[in-house]
Amino acid sequence: MGSSEADIIVAVRNYMQKELLQSEVELGDDTALIEGGHLTSLQTVQLVMFIGEQYSVEIEPEEVNEDEFRSLATIAALVKRKLPA
Repeated sequence: MGSSEADIIVAVRNYMQKELLQSEVELGDDTALIEGGHLTSLQTVQLVMFIGEQYSVEIEPEEVNEDEFRSLATIAALVKRKLPA
């Protein structure tokens, strides 16, 4: 499992498209997820659980917000910051 931001984006995009999205939505790295209606609150919780299991990091409740979860790129940056050096 890669842990560069690019690898994290690919993993999160694949998870979202397979598990969370009901349609064939193309998600770019900077697609607005919450604002664009691609990520509901329940889906966000599921995504946080996936990230925790996949990368062994804990996303704090205050980090689950529209800034950190704005796009695949912002999610990847959050995960990368939380990974051990």
